[in-house]
Amino acid sequence: MANHWQVLSELDDERAAFADLAAVRRWPAEPAGPPNRRRHVERLRTPTGICYLKVFRGTQWRNRLHFLLTAPRASDDAEREWRVTAALRASGFAAPRPLALGRAAGRVYYLCAELPGRSLRELLAAGAVDPALPRAIASHCGALFAQGFELPDLSADHVYVSGPPTAPTLAVLDLHNGTLRAPGPGRPRALRRMLRRFARSVRELALPRWPVLVFAVRALRAAGCRGDAARVLLRRLPPWATAQRYEVAGKSRAYAERNPARAERELALLAAVWPGRPGETVLDLPCGAGRLLPLLQQRFGHRVLHGDGALAMLQQARQAGLVAPAVQADALAMPFHDRAVDGVVMFRFLHHLAPDARAAAIAEACRLARRFVVVSFFHRCSAHQLRRALRTAFGGPATRFATTLGALRRSFAAHGFAPRRHRAELPFARDLWLVAFERTAGGASAGSRP
Repeated sequence: MANHWQVLSELDDERAAFADLAAVRRWPAEPAGPPNRRRHVERLRTPTGICYLKVFRGTQWRNRLHFLLTAPRASDDAEREWRVTAALRASGFAAPRPLALGRAAGRVYYLCAELPGRSLRELLAAGAVDPALPRAIASHCGALFAQGFELPDLSADHVYVSGPPTAPTLAVLDLHNGTLRAPGPGRPRALRRMLRRFARSVRELALPRWPVLVFAVRALRAAGCRGDAARVLLRRLPPWATAQRYEVAGKSRAYAERNPARAERELALLAAVWPGRPGETVLDLPCGAGRLLPLLQQRFGHRVLHGDGALAMLQQARQAGLVAPAVQADALAMPFHDRAVDGVVMFRFLHHLAPDARAAAIAEACRLARRFVVVSFFHRCSAHQLRRALRTAFGGPATRFATTLGALRRSFAAHGFAPRRHRAELPFARDLWLVAFERTAGGASAGSRP
């Protein structure tokens, strides 16, 4: 891949500031968000204002083929982002102003100006959203698809809002996977991906299910997807919140009574890795119907605290005589101070969470635990997970999220924890694994609250 640099701005001061990659690299930079395996984004402070530099570690062969076979034609991710952005702006839609793009040393670069305003996710997290705004955003995103702009990576992080609340300006970013098509109803597969991205980007905010469904319906309608086609897409969306599903009548009881033989096997795995000491306080989060309580109280001699987002689950545990101090709260934002308990156990929970929510749950558990955290997870390399992946590939909903022991080690290491013991039910055939982490000497939680 030959080195190349192209300045896209027509302003003289910007052309001088971004004349080549070396000139861009002179300006102070900081990460603009967590990197992923293929790319990262840097926030630059330049004499002309705040800019963002997106760095791609090469272009995957599948993307390269896709960029050659679909519009707008491009040779790499940076060029594709520029061409999609230029097409959006030419059609009157707001998007970050392109400044430069290029490639060097096996990487490709895209530089753009900062968008004004705040992302929808920031506004939702701050509780500063007029009820009409999400509806307007849903209509805007759907309209983009109907106008031929297929942007499957849209999410609450990638829609920016500026201007007065009565007449907001909406802009979109992160466009390198975008495709231009003839105007008409959006393709179901791309629409499903877009809605799932939106759901994942706000999952930890504990939004009510009804407004989320209204958002999805409005977006599909604006994209020209109606009737049976829209209903199929809505049915295939993953469950909005793990806790809310158990508030349905009878659901918590059915969960508590299901498959006792399997429950016994899983408790044996938990006992094999358990690092707790008698007398320690343990938070069971989420506790479900309280099935861990006899093991934790009677066998290991712990003081147990129950936490769950579903009131029905806490009530089900009490009805079964499994009584412990309990709190109804979001597992990703518990109302306790740092190191409030000796240990936290998250059993049969992480596999319900998309990667970003899983990271938030781990950070919260590490913040709360003085000494240890025990988690279960679904391993990515298993026959069970292969079946799920095939089902998802043929249009089924993504309802379980697998990971690896190595990925969990890295996540916990960032919070000062190291693995001590792990067990698997049947390695690489079944998917359930248990692992115990303990705080290292001097280990501090990266998510500590003041």
